[in-house]
Amino acid sequence: MTKVNSGTAARWALAQIRFGRFFRGGGRGGSWGLGSFVLGSLLLALGAVGIAAAQPDDVEETGSGFEGALPVDPVTGQPTEIDFEITKGFTKTSVLVREFDYDGAQRRLLARGESPEQVLAQDLEFSDFFSVQREDGRRGTPAETVVYARVVSRFGKVVLQGQLLESATGDVIFESEYPLGDPPDRWALHAFSDDVVLYLTGEAGVASTRIAFVGNATGSKEVYLVDYDGARLSRVTSLGSITISPAWSAEGKYIACTTFASGNPDLAKIEVGDPEVVAISTRQGINSAPEWDPAGSGDIIAALSYEGNTELYRMNSNGGDLHRLTFEPNSIETSATFSPSGGQIAFVSDRTGQTQIYIMDADGANVRRLTYLNGYCDSPDWSPKGDSIVFVGRVDGAFDLFTMAADGTNLRRLSSGEGNHENPSWAADGRHIVYAKRDGNDRRLFITAADGSGKRQLTWSRGDQYNPAWSPPLR
Repeated sequence: MTKVNSGTAARWALAQIRFGRFFRGGGRGGSWGLGSFVLGSLLLALGAVGIAAAQPDDVEETGSGFEGALPVDPVTGQPTEIDFEITKGFTKTSVLVREFDYDGAQRRLLARGESPEQVLAQDLEFSDFFSVQREDGRRGTPAETVVYARVVSRFGKVVLQGQLLESATGDVIFESEYPLGDPPDRWALHAFSDDVVLYLTGEAGVASTRIAFVGNATGSKEVYLVDYDGARLSRVTSLGSITISPAWSAEGKYIACTTFASGNPDLAKIEVGDPEVVAISTRQGINSAPEWDPAGSGDIIAALSYEGNTELYRMNSNGGDLHRLTFEPNSIETSATFSPSGGQIAFVSDRTGQTQIYIMDADGANVRRLTYLNGYCDSPDWSPKGDSIVFVGRVDGAFDLFTMAADGTNLRRLSSGEGNHENPSWAADGRHIVYAKRDGNDRRLFITAADGSGKRQLTWSRGDQYNPAWSPPLR
């Protein structure tokens, strides 16, 4: 049971004013991935064999150069570009993580050798809201708040009793209990961290999330899961085939994907924790790039070619109640991403001869173009906050990360001169992005803040890791 100090509401209001934000609920659907536009194009031309070659590097560049390629202001004629206020412009709150006490339970390290205090401190640091200190005698500025926990074993059950305290007075801001299995438990620490972030900032943390991705460590392309901090790596599928484009349902219960296990690129879904793979759409031709409605309807948008051309269709999670949304006979439409409300859809099309990002209403009406980069744009993902879309654009021969406002303005480049970037996917907080980047001949997953700062590597396994899709909160 969670107990909240009576001053918490006031502290929430203060945090919201300080950080310029208000708490937004709701989750997001998944992402889709690996050059999904290229995948559709090559499949039409080459059949299933095209999957292996469907990398962004295989796309012919129809133009290059960043200068002059931005949307222009109709009055000044100058490219439009503004800065994001993500981690800039405010002082981080100082937090002290105290050493835990143990009552009837033995202190242990986690599987990767970290202490529980270390995992909690890393979670809080990663939120980008806090300057975190440990209780090790090397403190900087006096902490404003203190995070503390007791691991208690009673009547055969072990719980983590977490507290958030005012540093100056020792008053409890909030306290709550988190069930543990074999203490200390990483998932309980993540849950405690997310609550600390929530009570101090008004925004939920993302420590209790996971990232689905595609890896080929076994020789086939399978879907894997990993915690947001790179721990608890596990394989989801064992189909011995090509399985790509994982996408999370709004509540985080299911992952949709495209698999070639039957010989045809079919849509399938997996209930997390259940090895059974259930077919969604096995229509002849391409069934690819699934995306769940984040509003919770259970509907999916995907790119299908059973009527000849690759177009976007909406269907229920069993593949029924099919509705066609796009009607462009001489182009390919794919890589759909919903707005958080489910009322709009951004997608990729080459209808003008260049691969660019477009937007339309959820019923397919009111189509308009968003990007004007000379060359190639792909893999859009709509922020759960609704204010921004991240995507990949080809500039000067390399693929970089970009964000833009949902109307196509305020374009910002997040990477440059760092190699090729692929398949960006937002975290549920709208403040972090996971993506794939080439490391020599292989790809690895990385995470960045939404302003392009704080890049860190997430995966280190052999082979490729790509097609990441960040889950909604999984509490």
